[in-house]
Amino acid sequence: MAAIKKEESAGSNPDGLFVVLEGIDGSGKTTAWEFLKKALASDSSVLFLREPTNLPTGTRLRACLQGKEPAPNTDEGWMTLFLADRKANVEQNVQPALNQGQVIVQDRYIYSTAAYQSASAGRARELLEMQSHFPTPDLVIFLDLTPEQALQRIDRRSGEKGREHFETLDRLERIYNNYQAILPASCSRIDALQPAAQVGQEILSVIQSIRQNLDWAKGSGATRD
Repeated sequence: MAAIKKEESAGSNPDGLFVVLEGIDGSGKTTAWEFLKKALASDSSVLFLREPTNLPTGTRLRACLQGKEPAPNTDEGWMTLFLADRKANVEQNVQPALNQGQVIVQDRYIYSTAAYQSASAGRARELLEMQSHFPTPDLVIFLDLTPEQALQRIDRRSGEKGREHFETLDRLERIYNNYQAILPASCSRIDALQPAAQVGQEILSVIQSIRQNLDWAKGSGATRD
C-alpha cells in the first residue's frame, strides 16, 4: 500500500511517520489505540497522541462534548473549537515529533473534523481542503462498522443516557457517509466487528509493515513514494 506523501506539508520531515486512526463513535478506535500503546510501549521512537488533546483547548472541547460546559449551537462554533485544538496539537506535538523523525500514532485528525462537522459529503470535502495546511498523514486507518452496530456498542457500554453529542443514529449515519467521501484511496480499512485484540493486532501489522519498508528505503537510499 502506497503511503500518502507528506513532503507537500510545510516543514514536515520525510523521515517521520504519521499514522492516524479514524472511525465513527463506537468503532473501537480508543481501544485499538490503547492496544497499540501497550504493544509498542518499549519503543521510544513512537509517540501516541489523540484529539481532543489534553491541552487546554482539548480539555474545553471534551467538556462541551460531555455536556459539562455549554456547547456551541452552530457547526461553525464546533469547528472553531476543533481547529483550535488541532492547531495547538500540530504546533506543540505533531510537527516537532515529525521533525525529529519519530513515529506518531494518533486517534482522530483532520478527517474526523471534516466528517463530523459537515451536513453533506460536499461540505466534508470542503472542510478537508480547508485543513490542507496541516501535516498530511502517511497512513490513515479506518475502523469500519455500520452506524447501527456502533450505536448498539455505545448503548451496551453506557446506555442512552451516557451518549455524547454525536452519538445518535442520524448523526452517525451522516458522519459515516461523510467519511466515505473524504477518506484517501490509500486508506487501510479494518473490520471493526472483529474481536478487539484481533483489530489491534491487524493495525499493528500494518504499521510494522510500513515501518519496515521505510527502514529498507533509508538503508538503500531510495526515495519515499
